[in-house]
Amino acid sequence: MRGVWYFRLTRWGVFGLGATLAAWGLAAMFEGWDKIQIERGWSLFISGAVALSGGVVTLAIAAALSRLDHALLALAPRVAAPANPALAPAPTPAPMAPPTAMAPPPGFEAYAPKRYVEEEPVEVDRYENGGALYVMYSNGSVEIRGDGRVRRFASLSELRAQVGA
Repeated sequence: MRGVWYFRLTRWGVFGLGATLAAWGLAAMFEGWDKIQIERGWSLFISGAVALSGGVVTLAIAAALSRLDHALLALAPRVAAPANPALAPAPTPAPMAPPTAMAPPPGFEAYAPKRYVEEEPVEVDRYENGGALYVMYSNGSVEIRGDGRVRRFASLSELRAQVGA
């Protein structure tokens, strides 16, 4: 595995690339400014502006990598090396515990979805058609009362499928 030195080298490499790109972009803009009357001057100036802005963005990425490097160093555990490595006890691996469900973080209950508790559906609407009484409930179910019997459907589309059949 690559060590911390590789990350630091990469960080400085990105910084150097950004600085070089910004410097060459500024130089191209300066060179194109004198020749702006002809097409080549405009091309140099525009490409220099693009290179300069790309260099600035790359420098910002290098700054973010630097902050990340410092944060990783601050969070890295410090382990003291024994004075004599030959006398150091061999590390024993910790016994593996069976996997368990992760406990939610503290304060999670406030943002967790509430448990769904089935309640008795509430009647929302009712109407009569063709001698049958249709009752609509809050959970989307429909009940038809008529001719001395009651039929309940889970949804209006289920009712339409039964009636259409």
